[in-house]
Amino acid sequence: MTSPLDTLEAKAAEPGLARIAAALGAQAKLHIVGGTVRDALCGMTPREVDLASALPPEVALDKLQQAGLKVIPTGLQHGTLTIVQESEFFELTTFRQPSPRGDSRFADNIETDLLGRDFTINAMAFDMGSRLLLDPCGGLTDLQSARLRAVGSASERFAEDPLRLLRMIRFGPSQNREIESETRAAAQDASHLLATVSVERVRDEISKILLSDNPRAGFRRANDLGILACILPEFLETVGFEQNEFHIQDVFEHTLSVLQAAPPDLTVRLAALFHDIGKVHTLSIDAQGKRHFYNHEAVSVKICKEVMGRLRFSNEQISAVSTLIGLHMRPLSCGPAGVRRLIRDLGPYFEQWIALKIADAPPSMPLPEFEEELGRFQKMLAAEHERQKDPAYGKLAIGGDDLIALGMQPGVKLGTVLKKIEELVIENPDLNQKDTLLALATKFLSVPFITH
Repeated sequence: MTSPLDTLEAKAAEPGLARIAAALGAQAKLHIVGGTVRDALCGMTPREVDLASALPPEVALDKLQQAGLKVIPTGLQHGTLTIVQESEFFELTTFRQPSPRGDSRFADNIETDLLGRDFTINAMAFDMGSRLLLDPCGGLTDLQSARLRAVGSASERFAEDPLRLLRMIRFGPSQNREIESETRAAAQDASHLLATVSVERVRDEISKILLSDNPRAGFRRANDLGILACILPEFLETVGFEQNEFHIQDVFEHTLSVLQAAPPDLTVRLAALFHDIGKVHTLSIDAQGKRHFYNHEAVSVKICKEVMGRLRFSNEQISAVSTLIGLHMRPLSCGPAGVRRLIRDLGPYFEQWIALKIADAPPSMPLPEFEEELGRFQKMLAAEHERQKDPAYGKLAIGGDDLIALGMQPGVKLGTVLKKIEELVIENPDLNQKDTLLALATKFLSVPFITH
C-alpha cells in the first residue's frame, strides 16, 4: 500500500523536480513545502508544487536560467519565482523569517521558515536531499486529529497577514477541521484587521471557501467570529430572519443549505450565496399574517452586483451569477413554452440554472415529489432538444425588413412588434411561418402603439 510519504518520494523523483534540484545544487537546501506536503499527507495528489530554498532569489533565478529552465520572476522582491516545465508550475521561495507581509526577511534555514508559516498543517517540509519529513510544529498530529492550529502565537500570525483569518476558515471548518481554541480566540480579536487586506485577495479567498467541501460550516464560523461582518456585512441581516410556511430555516441557514447542496462550480455557488439576500428588504405581511417576499430576486440581483463589484469580480462572472439569481424563481413546472423561454433567457447558463434549482429544492416539498417534477421538466427539455436539431430553431420567419416592407417605420414600435411575435411563437412554434407572421404583423399595425 502506498503511504503519503511515498507520494512525496514519487513527486521528488519526477524528472521536472529533479531537474530543478540539479540546477539549484546542494547548497540550495531545496525542500517541498506548504500545501504540497499537506495534501500528500492527506492522501491527495498535489495539484501544484511549492518549493523553498536557501538561495537568494537573484541567485536562484540565474542558476535556473543557466540550466535552460523557464522562470517567471513573479515576486522577486519577496523571494518568489515561478518555474514552468511543460504544463506544470513550481513556485520557489527563499526561506523567510517570520515577518509582516510586504516586509520579506530572508532566512538561511528551513526551520526558521516553517516557524513563520500560518498553520501547523502548512508548516511541514520534505527535504529533497535526505528525503525526510520535517515537522517542527506538530502539523502531522493536527492533520490526523482534524485540528487547525496557528504556528506559535496566533495573534502574531494574524497581524503579519490578516488574510490568514480567511485561510483559517478555508483550512479549518470549510475542510472539516476544528479550529483550536487559542487560534479561534485570537481570530475573533483580529477580525477587524481584514479591512486592511486588498479586496482582490479577499475575493480570491472567499472563492476558495465557496468551492471547499463544507462551505456551510465555513460561513457559520465566519459569522460566529465576526469575520463575515468584515467581508460580507450584507448577510448579517439574514441571520435569524424568519421566512414563511414554505421554509423551515431562516434566510441565513437556508442560504447555507443551498450553498452546501450546490455543486462546486463558482458561478452556481455564488448564485446560491446571493439568491435570497433580497428577502430582508422585500418582506410584506398580508391580512392573514402570512409573510411574502415579492420580487426579492430582483433585489437580490441588485445587492449581488453591488457586492461582487466591490470585490472586483469580473463583469462576465457578475453577469452569469446575476442571470441565475434573476431567474431562480422560474418554476420547473413551466410547460414547453416556459422551457423555451428559459433556453432563450439563460443562454449558456442553462445547466447551471438547473443545478441551482436542484440545490434550492423547496423544503416543504417531499423529495419524491420534487424528483417527479424535475423528471417532467427534463422530459420537456429533451423534447425541446429534439426540436433544436432543426436548423431554423430559434429564428423568426420574419425580421425587421419584412415589417418595414409592410409600411412600418424603424424604431421602438417595430422592435415591440417583433418581440410580441416572438412570444407568440414561443407559445406555439407552429405559427413560425412567414405568411402567418406577416398576417399577425399586419394586425398589429392597426394598434396605435404596443408597449408590452
